[in-house]
Amino acid sequence: MTRWTRAHSAALSRSPIVALNFHEIAAEHRDSVRRDLRHVAGLGPRYDPDEPAPADGPRVFVAFYDGMRDAALFGAEECANLGLRAYFFPLFDHYDPSLANVTDDEWRQIATAHEIGFHTATHATVSEVIPLTVRREVIDPIARIEALTGHRPRIGAWKGGSRFDPALLGDRTARANGIRYLVSNWSIERVPPPESDGGPPPGQVP
Repeated sequence: MTRWTRAHSAALSRSPIVALNFHEIAAEHRDSVRRDLRHVAGLGPRYDPDEPAPADGPRVFVAFYDGMRDAALFGAEECANLGLRAYFFPLFDHYDPSLANVTDDEWRQIATAHEIGFHTATHATVSEVIPLTVRREVIDPIARIEALTGHRPRIGAWKGGSRFDPALLGDRTARANGIRYLVSNWSIERVPPPESDGGPPPGQVP
């Protein structure tokens, strides 16, 4: 998309997305988080990028980032109780291991009710991914999610919420390893196919 048009505004008005994004959730904030989750659970269906938008009304996108243990376990249970299928974007080599020690068995359990997305190993930005770190930051986390859930993640998010740029190694590698959607700070975008920029076919590392 090169510019915003009236058609985009009309489409957004017809089927908006209501998003709740969480990182760490302090104990004193849990009641307010519960209220927010209950509120959005009644607004519309869960946002799924592979499903068509409803004729009218919002869809709901609830996400938990960085794999903070307390937030992940709390969020998974609360959302499941409300019938909300949430998105989780864990880090497997966390910048604060004391906050993020969700076990693989717990991630497997979370994945039975929710969706696990890609978010790098160490919370790197896409511009920080270089040939020396691309396996650690992109390839290995995607492979680990596939091992935990039985399938590759289809959706990812970079630190800072950047949009897809085919000139960046991290974006090209994520796409080549199955990432089809990116969550940015203001959009959920479909990753363009490799042929649109001369990239490699899916499943190959550029």
